Amino acid sequence: MQQPMPQQHSRRWRIFTRVVVPLTLAATLFASLFILRAPDEEGFSAGNVLLLALVNLNIVFICILTFIIGRNLLKLVFDRRRGIVGSALRIRLVTAFVMLTLVPTVIVFLLASGLLSSVMEGWFSSPVESSVKASVEVARFAFNNLKRQVTAACDDVTALLELRKSISAQDLQSLLERERRKRELFSLRVIDGEAKLIAAAQNAAAMIENFEEPALDRSALHSALNSETSVLVRERDGGQFIEVYQPLALNGENRVLVGVERVDSELLDSLNLVNSSFKEFQQLRLFRSGLRSGYLLTLGMITGSILFAAIWSGFYIARALAVPLQELAEGTRRVAAGDYNVQITSGGDDEIGQLVTSFNQMTSDLKHSTEIAEKRRVFVETVLGNLAVGVIALDRERRVTSVNAAAARLFDMSAPEKQLGQNVSQILKAADFEQLEELILKLEQTPGAEADQLLEKQITVVSAGGRELKVVCTMGRITDQLGAPLGMLLLFDDITELAKAQSMAVWREVARRIAHEIKNPLTPIQLAAQRLQKLLGGSEFDQTVTESAQIIVENVDSIKRLANEFSNFARMPTAEFQPGNLNVLISDTISPYAENHSEIVFQFVADNKMPDIRMDREQIRRVVINLLENAIDAVSREGSGSGRETPRIVMKTYYDRKSKKVSFEVADNGPGITGADKVRVFEPYYTTKNKGTGLGLAIVTSVVADHQGDVRVYDNSPRGAKFMVELPLAPRDVTQRRLASA
Repeated sequence: MQQPMPQQHSRRWRIFTRVVVPLTLAATLFASLFILRAPDEEGFSAGNVLLLALVNLNIVFICILTFIIGRNLLKLVFDRRRGIVGSALRIRLVTAFVMLTLVPTVIVFLLASGLLSSVMEGWFSSPVESSVKASVEVARFAFNNLKRQVTAACDDVTALLELRKSISAQDLQSLLERERRKRELFSLRVIDGEAKLIAAAQNAAAMIENFEEPALDRSALHSALNSETSVLVRERDGGQFIEVYQPLALNGENRVLVGVERVDSELLDSLNLVNSSFKEFQQLRLFRSGLRSGYLLTLGMITGSILFAAIWSGFYIARALAVPLQELAEGTRRVAAGDYNVQITSGGDDEIGQLVTSFNQMTSDLKHSTEIAEKRRVFVETVLGNLAVGVIALDRERRVTSVNAAAARLFDMSAPEKQLGQNVSQILKAADFEQLEELILKLEQTPGAEADQLLEKQITVVSAGGRELKVVCTMGRITDQLGAPLGMLLLFDDITELAKAQSMAVWREVARRIAHEIKNPLTPIQLAAQRLQKLLGGSEFDQTVTESAQIIVENVDSIKRLANEFSNFARMPTAEFQPGNLNVLISDTISPYAENHSEIVFQFVADNKMPDIRMDREQIRRVVINLLENAIDAVSREGSGSGRETPRIVMKTYYDRKSKKVSFEVADNGPGITGADKVRVFEPYYTTKNKGTGLGLAIVTSVVADHQGDVRVYDNSPRGAKFMVELPLAPRDVTQRRLASA
C-alpha cells in the first residue's frame, strides 16, 4: 500500500536537508581547500584559510540565490496549475528575461575567464619579476650612496680639522658651520670622550622648529673613540637620519666627529613604496593559483547574479500589475489621517499609472500648501537671526513674540527662546527698560492715522564686560492689512564704533587747528627772545635779561613740542599693511625698556602658535610703546617703598584659530584705573597724569581701529590695570552695516 503524497514529500525533504546538503557542503569545502593550495605548499597556510573562507562565502551566496530562484519558480508553477489569474503572464515574463540574459552572460563569462588567465600570466612573468627586483636594488643603491656621501663628507671634515695643530672654540664653530653648509649636511657635532658637546653646527630650519636630533648612540661613540668609524640609520619623529661617528684628533686629544644627514622624505617614501610593492608582489605570486580560482569563482557568482536579477525582474514586473491598487488603498487611508507625505511609486502609462499619478499630484498639492506657510515662518526667523541689527517684536500687551540673536547678544540674554511670552520689562535690565519706556508709551499713544510713524532714540547699554555701548533704538507699530494694530517692532543698532570714529575725526580737526594757531606766533617770539639776549649782553641788566630770555626760549620750546604732538595726532598716516610677526615686534620693542628700567620686572609670555598677520609695523609698535609707557608710569607712580610689592609689567600674546584673530595684553600692578576713568580713558586729551597731553591712548584707539581691531581695559588681578588689543589676521574692507554670518 502506497503512502500518501504529503508524507512521501516530507520524508524526501528530511533526507535532502539532513544528509545530502551537509555531505555536499563538506565535499565542497575540502575540494576548495586542495584546489586553492599553492603547488609548492605541503600544509595549509593562514592565507589559504582566509581565501577558503571567501570562496565558500561565495558558494553559500550562490546556494542562497539558487534556493530563492527555485522556490519562486516552483511557486509560479503551482500558481499556474491552480489557475491563479496572472500566473501565465508571470511565467512568460520570467522565461523571456532568462533567455535574454543567459546567452550573452555565458559568452561574457568565457571571454572574461580567458582574459583573466592571460592577464595573470603577464603579472607573474619573468620580465615583471625582474623589473620589481631591479627597482628594489635601485632603491637600496640610492640609500647606500647617500650613506657613502655622508661618510665621505665626514672624512673630509676630519682631515681638515686634523691638519690644524690647534683651533679655538670660536674657529671650530665657524669651520663646522661653513663645512656643514658646503656639504649640505643636517648637522655636524664634535663630542669628547664623556659624550659632552664641544661644538655644533645645525640646520637653521631645525633650530627654528626646536627640532631635536636622536640622542647619541653610546656604542657607536665608544667605537669611534677606539678609532673605528660607525655609520647608523636611526629614526625620530617619523623621519630617518644617517649618523656617522668618525674618530677625530683635535688639539692633541681624542674626539668624535658626528655627522648627521636627514633622509629626504620623498626618498624615504619611495623606498617604503618599493619595499611594500615587492612584498605584495611576492605574496601575490605565492597565491597565484588561488587567486585565479577565486576570480573564476567570482565571475561565476556574477553570472549567477545576473541570471538571478533577470528572473527577479520578471517577478517584479509581474507583481507591479497587482501591487499599485493595494498601495492606493493604503495611501488613501494615510491621507485621511493627515499624512500628506504619501507618494506611491508603483505605476506606469496605463490607466493604473494615471490613477497613481493623479493621487500623487493630489498629495503633493496638499503638502505644498502646508509647506508654504512653514517656509515663510522659517524665512522670517532666519532673516531676523542673521541681521546685525537687534530685533525685538512685541504684541499689544508688550509680550515678547520674537528676539533675534543680535538683540540677545546686545542685552546679554542667555536663552532668547525662553524669553518669548514674557513682558519686555522682564527680559531687559531695569536701566535699559527705563530708557525705552518713554518711547514705548509715546508709540502706544500715537493715533491710528499716524501708525506708520517711526520713533528713534539713542540709548546707552552696559555690556556684560562693563563696556558702554551707544545704541540707536528705532521703534514702529506692526499692523495687519486692514490697519489694525498687532504690536510693535524695536530695532537696535550698535553705533559705538561709528561714534568713536566720528569723535576721533572731530578731535583730529581740533588738534590740527590748535597746532596751526599755536605754532604761528611761537617762532617770532623765540627769535625775539634770542635777539634780546644778544643785544643786552654785557649790560647791567645782563643776568636778569639773560634769565628772562632763557625762560621764554625754554617755554616756547615746550609749547612747540605740545603743538607738534597735536599736529602728529591730527595727521595720523594711512596704515600700510605688510605681513609680520607680532611676537617678534613685541619682543624687539620691550627689550630696551627692560634694560633701562631695571627696577621693574618685565615678563613676556608669547604664544608659540602665533602666525604672521597683516599689519602696519610702525603703527603697531607705536601702540605697544604707548601702552608700555603708560604701564611704566603707573607702576612708578607710587614709588618703590619697602612695603610695596615689586613693580611688574606682563605682556602676553594669544592666537584664536577659530575666530582668526590675534591679541596681546599689557598688565601692570600699579594703582589701576577707576570705573569713571575707564569710560573716558580712550578719549583724546583726557589724562589722569600730572604731565601729559592725553593723546597716547587716543592714538592707540585710532591705530587699532585702522586695523579693524578693538582695544579694551580691565582690572588686573590682584591689582593694577590690563589693556587688551585684539586684531584680525588680515584686515579687509567692510561696510558699517552688514548681515551677520549665519
